[in-house]
Amino acid sequence: MTSFEGGHLDESVALSAAVPDSPEDRQVFRLAQLTLLLQIAGEEAAPVRSVDRLAFYDFFSANPFVVVSGDTTRDNADRLTLRLAGFSDHQLSYASTGQRFASRLRRLQHDLSLLVAYGLVMIEDEGYGLTDSGRAVASQFISVYADAYREGARVVLGRLKRLSDRGLKRSAEEWLGRSWLLIDVLDDVLEATPGATDRGNRGEPRG
Repeated sequence: MTSFEGGHLDESVALSAAVPDSPEDRQVFRLAQLTLLLQIAGEEAAPVRSVDRLAFYDFFSANPFVVVSGDTTRDNADRLTLRLAGFSDHQLSYASTGQRFASRLRRLQHDLSLLVAYGLVMIEDEGYGLTDSGRAVASQFISVYADAYREGARVVLGRLKRLSDRGLKRSAEEWLGRSWLLIDVLDDVLEATPGATDRGNRGEPRG
């Protein structure tokens, strides 16, 4: 069984295990990606005050061309940055974006809870962030994908961190399409968010 406890991967993972449809199907991959995201969020001064915001940051950092699809000077510059980092805007994975987001969202709450339980993520006044152990683990992720993901996260967080919660949700609806029907799904997922306030239990850490 794969283990991420203490920030270390279990070396006993069976090489003969069935390969899932995509990397996102592997829990260890998702946990590592969330750890990288929170590392960049800390570096970019982008507070993650709710699971809602974390979900959008997480998905769009892995699919950054969804966010930079316009034709402004900044869009063109960011697309060049992403291509140089190794991202492709013609990947098949960009199909059915809304459905892919819904699938990732269903797993996010559990993945985040695991990172908290492993002592890699903590809930502070400013929101979710890495512990010292979490930062140490994130710094050990050295690969072409990890470097590309960090670059994608910097581009995405640089844009989204300035949006209000309402503005972020509105932009996400434009990028993902109104048919995704995720507002109710998000409410259901966040019912058990640790540290949620009493105002609709929206997954906001206590101040």
